[in-house]
Amino acid sequence: MGRPPCCDKEGIKKGPWTPEEDIILVSYIQEHGPGNWRSVPINTGLMRCSKSCRLRWTNYLRPGIKRGNFTAHEEGIIVHLQSLLGNRWAAIASYLPQRTDNDIKNYWNTHLKKKLAAAATAAAL
Repeated sequence: MGRPPCCDKEGIKKGPWTPEEDIILVSYIQEHGPGNWRSVPINTGLMRCSKSCRLRWTNYLRPGIKRGNFTAHEEGIIVHLQSLLGNRWAAIASYLPQRTDNDIKNYWNTHLKKKLAAAATAAAL
């Protein structure tokens, strides 16, 4: 009847991660590898949900992640692929290996979609 919940939600910390929590998570993954995420909060003592640990690693702490501004070349790739693939962010992220699907999705929704709409409106005038 489905997978049991990852945690009991009581005593689970929510909100921003602290630098100390980041260090604990990174050192644990360096020692054990990114694998069984359900065991991470138990083995590290982090009062976080296993899903939160996995997303923190995948979207922020993983080596090779490129953070910050998108280049014009990256924007062009995102616009082109979004027109071909739609909102399949993981597929689009595979063409930009240093960017996460979440980062690309957020950039699309906050910047590029509005920029394209403004350009289409200006072209129609």
